Amino acid sequence: MTYKDMTISHEKEIFVFRIKDFWSAVTHFIGMVVAIIGMPILLIKAASYQASSLTMISFMIFMLSMILLYGASASYHSFHVSNHVDMILKKIDHSSIFILIAGSYTPICLTALKDTVGPMLLTMIWIIAIAGIVFKVFWVTCPKWVSSVMYSLMGWLCIMFLPQILSAVSVHAFMWLLAGGIAYTIGAVIYALKQKLLASKSFGNHEIFHCFVLLGSLCHYIFVLNYLTMFH
Repeated sequence: MTYKDMTISHEKEIFVFRIKDFWSAVTHFIGMVVAIIGMPILLIKAASYQASSLTMISFMIFMLSMILLYGASASYHSFHVSNHVDMILKKIDHSSIFILIAGSYTPICLTALKDTVGPMLLTMIWIIAIAGIVFKVFWVTCPKWVSSVMYSLMGWLCIMFLPQILSAVSVHAFMWLLAGGIAYTIGAVIYALKQKLLASKSFGNHEIFHCFVLLGSLCHYIFVLNYLTMFH
């Protein structure tokens, strides 16, 4: 892997700006840009269906959580400033995954499920997200499998309320929701693997993981855009 360094000295401190993890940075930078573009498209469509203020807010939370995740990840994988800054960016990167998961739950909880289990599920998922963030702040270097299990369990918590979900959305809508969950889960498994899936030095398991995260986000965006915008 090739690094480009630019050293800047400020009195006693020397900061080295080092471009790193090229494909990890690029994949999630693309995700951030697409999410920024996708946000007004979603909100405009929801407004055309005369969506309620609560629905609009839930969509904003969903898209902002996506932008945060991809922005934090792209930043962490783009530049090495110092070990201290790297650690801060890593904590933000890992914590934003919990925010994205909770943010992805928010639209369906405040639209299709708002009159049934939505408020309870939403409360549960954000409490778990906050607990996960605290966990990452204090132990961001935990084994990868621990992170993968935490993210996956949080993502699949909705299985507890599967009957309510199936009665609230169509089969086609549910398939997009399910596809997104499967994509995220495959990514989490690949992230935790110790064995390399590709021989490439620049595009390994972590980059594949990033691609599955992008796929999961796309599936859930389609789910929200095509099926939840009609709810008031």
